[in-house]
Amino acid sequence: MTGSSLVAPTLLLVIAINILPALYGFYLSLHKVFFFGNEGFVGLGNYVELFRDPFAWQAIGRSLLFTFAALAVAVPLALLAAMGIRRLGRWGSVLLTVLLVPWAMSPIVVALLWKWILVPSPGGLVGAAFNAFGQPPQDLLTDPLLAMPTLIIVAVWRNFAFATIILIGGLGQIPRDLYKAAAVDGLGAWESFSKITLPLLAPSLLIVISMLTISYFNEVQLIIGLTGGGPIRQTNTLAYLLYHTGFVELDQGRGNAIAAVMFLINMGLIAIYIRILGKQSGAAA
Repeated sequence: MTGSSLVAPTLLLVIAINILPALYGFYLSLHKVFFFGNEGFVGLGNYVELFRDPFAWQAIGRSLLFTFAALAVAVPLALLAAMGIRRLGRWGSVLLTVLLVPWAMSPIVVALLWKWILVPSPGGLVGAAFNAFGQPPQDLLTDPLLAMPTLIIVAVWRNFAFATIILIGGLGQIPRDLYKAAAVDGLGAWESFSKITLPLLAPSLLIVISMLTISYFNEVQLIIGLTGGGPIRQTNTLAYLLYHTGFVELDQGRGNAIAAVMFLINMGLIAIYIRILGKQSGAAA
């Protein structure tokens, strides 16, 4: 009873803040709700309308592209940074503090900062770089081919330090004696990394990949601040479609249906990660 009484306040808080709003959002997704007025039950009508919309499927594809491309850059970069910072000792802590500054900043502030950096004129840093090489400045945010890669770079720049912290903690849990034994057995640096570091780091990697997936798949503030879903919908992800549908068009019923689909995709991706990395973690144990 004592344990239950201690857990009960936290459990009630989680229910009030997370579970009840989620259930209410699903309830609204089954209704036609426009401008905060509930016009009646429509069942799965909002979902049917959503999946009949070709732009919604394109938004899902762009969300997955954005998420996996950002992960492909952020996770190896965070792992390299974590290993390097551990080797630097005290100076590594200073470097980590500097790297954490973008993560501590508001996404809108980051978007405004990068919008200034990417200004296509000699006054912007990127524009000045083009000018220094004798090339005319390019507006990377309005180029249909370059807008998404630019957005991915900004998202990685903002979040990879957070992943670095978790991986530093995971690396600290690996016994140093294992590396000494590997060296005695004649294993090289790559073999030690692949046979000791990666398997034993699997639980930390699972946390990093899961949290970054949720962050990247749900990213909307950077998109609002940098591209507004453009140019020609090239950065119109599912999260941005949710924002535009629910808060610009004020179609809360369909907006909540998009939110429910996003939740299911997030959970599906995390379940895949658990299945893959969980096996590696169990094999390492």
